[in-house]
Amino acid sequence: MRSKQLYKIYIVDLLSKIPWIIIGAFMAAISLEVILIPNGLIDGGITGISMMLSDLLGLSLSALLFILNIPFIFLGYIHLGKRFAFSTMLGIFALTVSTGFLEIFPPFLFGSSLLLIFIGAILLGLGIGIVLRNGGALDGTDVLAILISRKTSYSVGEAIFIINIFIFILAFLMFGLMGAVVSIITYFFATIVVDMVRT
Repeated sequence: MRSKQLYKIYIVDLLSKIPWIIIGAFMAAISLEVILIPNGLIDGGITGISMMLSDLLGLSLSALLFILNIPFIFLGYIHLGKRFAFSTMLGIFALTVSTGFLEIFPPFLFGSSLLLIFIGAILLGLGIGIVLRNGGALDGTDVLAILISRKTSYSVGEAIFIINIFIFILAFLMFGLMGAVVSIITYFFATIVVDMVRT
């Protein structure tokens, strides 16, 4: 009887987190498709790699996001449990669907103003942070960052930023110094917001 009650509490808690994971994924997608990509900026992690491959190969960003993140869902399942793997799969699926939906619309925000960068960073950080706070992840590097934070003194946001240094080196080669520097600044602000929301 007690086990059934605990299971019911578990399911209710999980269901209460699902809408937040979807909202967080949609916020991150808006940051990517409406602000970062149209202005030549890049995200970190698997999302950043997907953005670069999409730009180089002309492939759909949403499709690349889903395919490249699959191994990290399994990694999360092995090391962080079934619930985390489910929540991460949901988050990545919601991000994939959201970016695919937003790809239909032409970009309408241009310009590398500090305000635009700040808004993009806040939206991205909020989206990632909300999903992490509710037991999932939006990117494979988020999974790695959680594992690193459990083994070291680094926060999840700090671990995410460290992991993504090489991504921004690639961004420098592809988009030039200014694009890479602005991307780093944007992502740095985003990781601060991630830690604020997650804690």
